[in-house]
Amino acid sequence: MGVVSFDLGELEDELKNKLSLFTISKEFYSRKNIKGALRYIYEKLSGSQSWFSRFNNVLEAFKPDIIHCHFGLEGIAMMHFERKFKKKIPYVTSFYGYDISSLPATDQTYRRELVKLLKQGNGFFAEGPELKNKVLAFGCADEKCAVNPLLIPVNDYPLKHQYRGQDDPVKFLFIGRFLEKKGFHLFLKAIGQLKNKIGKFSIDIVGGGPMQTAYEQTIAENNLEPHVTWHGMLRHEEIISMMKDHDFLVHPSLTAADGDSEGGAPAIIIEAQAVGLPVITSTHADIPFIMGYHDFLAKENDLHSLIAAIEKILKCANIEHYAKMGRQKVSKLHDLKLNTSYEANLKKFIRQ
Repeated sequence: MGVVSFDLGELEDELKNKLSLFTISKEFYSRKNIKGALRYIYEKLSGSQSWFSRFNNVLEAFKPDIIHCHFGLEGIAMMHFERKFKKKIPYVTSFYGYDISSLPATDQTYRRELVKLLKQGNGFFAEGPELKNKVLAFGCADEKCAVNPLLIPVNDYPLKHQYRGQDDPVKFLFIGRFLEKKGFHLFLKAIGQLKNKIGKFSIDIVGGGPMQTAYEQTIAENNLEPHVTWHGMLRHEEIISMMKDHDFLVHPSLTAADGDSEGGAPAIIIEAQAVGLPVITSTHADIPFIMGYHDFLAKENDLHSLIAAIEKILKCANIEHYAKMGRQKVSKLHDLKLNTSYEANLKKFIRQ
């Protein structure tokens, strides 16, 4: 859990001196483990968790102006901590997707605690307007929820300079967790139907996750094995370097069967636009909000629409123009140095 104390007049200059990290160790409660079972019973009866006292010591020494909790579970933990120790330090909670979509639907205890948090917490952040609407739907007051776009150091990202000619082989790139909501299985089906129309192509896959077997099956069913290269998990700098050497990032996100959602929008789409890599994506969640162009957005979870979007982008004769539009949108909305909304919102919630 991160605790940040802001000198509101000199945020950028003093940031490194005002950032402290406190790690909550992950503890397991098992009926087969006497110590774990006793800890679980104690915490349920006392309303206190094992890290509360240690965290209180950190706060007493650090004296933050505000606490930023990332994800709903951490916000709920902070709500219980403040109640137990009678603290009145302002705290804000950022939601990122599953914590405001699938988790409230599958965990009724979490849902009840979430409703309490939205009443008691000082403020809440959402990556975009669609995610904010989800937060408001649970009863959050509009004035307590602010759109806080994901921010990156845009100028630190290398620019792509070479773009594909109409007759060149196509190099697709997928980067992400192998989850249903990423929509990559839909892309593989789409390419299976298009493979005889698009000439030479390759698909580089970066990541890992529970859907790998399903991906492999779809690849085999569509005879795509000669076109696919698996890279596993890579370091961030390796991923950014790969972007410069590909033609399109593929990320047709959708709402999973269990309700899991991107929430806002995948950070990798923002990063691809910063590099100047054209993106094939969808109308899911806040993706339209972060995109610098909408010409190649497929309808969410619509195979025929995705096929049409792929065909359209492959025929585009001025793809570099779209790449520049994407870079401009990221520079305007997501630049860490230019977007001051985060600092402004923190000031507002500190004053409440």
